[in-house]
Amino acid sequence: EFDDEVPKKKKKKGQQSAPEEVASIPILSSLSITHASDVLDMPVDPNEPTYCLCHQVSYGEMIGCDNPDCPIEWFHFACVGLTMKPKGKWFCPRCTEERKKK
Repeated sequence: EFDDEVPKKKKKKGQQSAPEEVASIPILSSLSITHASDVLDMPVDPNEPTYCLCHQVSYGEMIGCDNPDCPIEWFHFACVGLTMKPKGKWFCPRCTEERKKK
């Protein structure tokens, strides 16, 4: 019985809803790429440096190996099984193996 008393939200004239605008614009940024497979459809710049075990360009979250002599240096989180930055020093799989041998 009180339904008519609830004010209904009205859109002001000339005001468009942002989500519709944003959804219609294709966004291509390194932040939206999270897996190597997402990179395969991107145009390749031959001068773009590659990183990681996957030999792909930089995208998404990456972590640096704490071995100053690491030949690769930077790794994509997904490629080395990380979802968040670990505390303390981090060594890539190759450098971890090398450290075990010493």
